[in-house]
Amino acid sequence: MHKFTLINWSQYSKASEQFPPCNSLQEAMANAKHDFPYNWDANYHEEYTQVIETNDHDEIVNDYYFVTL
Repeated sequence: MHKFTLINWSQYSKASEQFPPCNSLQEAMANAKHDFPYNWDANYHEEYTQVIETNDHDEIVNDYYFVTL
């Protein structure tokens, strides 16, 4: 069974959050949704989200990239 690991990346090309592996792309993307507090510092806002799909041998099968708006 493939696993999907979500990583949020900041505009400084630093991984700002990494979530535990999920069983589906939809489940992984649900983790990407955030509620930012009022007056959130936009400099630290995630710029894009990466989802890495791996197989049973932990080999990368696909990389998905999404712009986080």
